[in-house]
Amino acid sequence: VSCATEKPCRWRRSKLLSRATLCDKCYRNEALALTSRQCYVCKSKQTTGQWFKSKVDLSFDLCRNCWVKEHALLANKVCINCKSKRTSMQWLKSKILEGADLCNNCYQKEVYQLSKFTANGSTTSVEELVKPLMKRAIPTEIEEKEKEEEEDEDEDEDE
Repeated sequence: VSCATEKPCRWRRSKLLSRATLCDKCYRNEALALTSRQCYVCKSKQTTGQWFKSKVDLSFDLCRNCWVKEHALLANKVCINCKSKRTSMQWLKSKILEGADLCNNCYQKEVYQLSKFTANGSTTSVEELVKPLMKRAIPTEIEEKEKEEEEDEDEDEDE
């Protein structure tokens, strides 16, 4: 055993040392070291975890980072906040709007706003957090509702 692990896991035979058994993690690390693959995009000869096949061309091997980027690009999603079709790593779901997709940057901003909201003594309401996102998500419906509300207020003032 190379890492001296005691926890129960799947044990495998080493490909380098005869009669040596390796935990699953050490076996994967050994297998990665034995491969002669190279990432088609970044030309790296190392990856974390495993190698992936490109969805664009199955003959291309990708490291984990490049595969995640390719996967995000092929997802055909649009950020509900900034309207971007690209994200730095992966698409994330909004914690405020159910089912809304956010790029990594907008997600980080949303999480920061939520942390400010949940902090003790915050005067920010949930409506104040949701309203800017809703305006970007469905601008026509929101604008129509606001116009109707303004018209109702104007009619009430006239009477």
